Amino acid sequence: MSEDLAKALDRLAELLTVKTAEAAAVSKAADGASSSQVEGVQKLELTPNEVKLEGVGNYLSWSRRGLLLLKMKALEGYVLGEVDEPVEKKSVEWKKWSTTDSGILAWLLSSLSPSVAASVEALPTAKEVWEALSQMYSGKGNVMLVSQLEDRVHDLTQGEKPVVTYVAELKQLWADLDHLDPLVLAHPECVVVAKKWVEGRRVLKFLKGLNPKFENRRASLMHETRLPSLEAAIAAIGQEETRLKSNEKEEFTQRLAYLVSERQETRDCYNCGVNGHLSHQCTAPPRRGRGGFRGGGRYGRGYYRGGRGRNGGSYYHNSSGSQGVARANMTVMEGGQSAGTQIQGSVIEGEGKKGEQQGETSFGQFAHFVYTKGEEDWKEAWGRNQA
Repeated sequence: MSEDLAKALDRLAELLTVKTAEAAAVSKAADGASSSQVEGVQKLELTPNEVKLEGVGNYLSWSRRGLLLLKMKALEGYVLGEVDEPVEKKSVEWKKWSTTDSGILAWLLSSLSPSVAASVEALPTAKEVWEALSQMYSGKGNVMLVSQLEDRVHDLTQGEKPVVTYVAELKQLWADLDHLDPLVLAHPECVVVAKKWVEGRRVLKFLKGLNPKFENRRASLMHETRLPSLEAAIAAIGQEETRLKSNEKEEFTQRLAYLVSERQETRDCYNCGVNGHLSHQCTAPPRRGRGGFRGGGRYGRGYYRGGRGRNGGSYYHNSSGSQGVARANMTVMEGGQSAGTQIQGSVIEGEGKKGEQQGETSFGQFAHFVYTKGEEDWKEAWGRNQA
């Protein structure tokens, strides 16, 4: 009896051990599934797509950026149909797939304009939304859209835009054409040759659309026996643009200096009195004496004050109202010819034309001499004085 009881207790202990191990395994599996779900949610921390899909016009740009952001997290297979939905919806794998797919679907809807999002928000999976948007807005098979893009490429020129902007516009249009009307050939070798031919045509288009200021560099590239690649042509024109900008800066500096030097003068000339230039630029003969035109008189400063200007002192004495000065004037003007003029002429002839100022000084001395001598024989006195 005791042996049977011992065997029963041992059996019970074994059963308890097995049940405990099974419970631990189930708990570990549940923890693993929970961690997988958390990992899946963490992978869905996607960068928002800055391009909002609005229709056919920007679908290609939106789809390219969207795929790039999904590839950063290795999630592009969910929209391209490469990750299938698990059959068993109660399994851990299905829960993980559902969590990830729902996160991608929400991210896609947030990158659409309200009107576009309303047309696809009822679809259950990210794959179905992606395919619906591609069918509606990708433009594949749209001949009219291809024709419009061809016209835009033909009419596009650089104008006043920087080279980098011109290149970006061209490449975007070419990428849209490649997507809408891809090159399909039977053999890979033929595809390589055809792409090389297409690149040559695009190099010519790029060069022909450049601003005329790049004519010299463009001519040198087109005169080569073989056209450069598109990247090499862009690099060459970029270098030329840098050189031209440097030259334009130097020319602007020189022009600015020229304009400053040629500034219209508004002050009066000290030499001739004319407005519009200064004395160091004046072409008129240099003035005699001091004062120029600044004194306001004809012959300079001090003309009526007996100063140093031309005829400065003599006119003042000859214009005086005193009796002695009147007699001096009468004496000078007797006989129809000024005696002062005769004496002045003899002085000039005797001295040999020593200049106008010296003659003026002699006349002034003579007039003063007559005035001081009164009614005496001024000719005899003057001769003795000169001797």
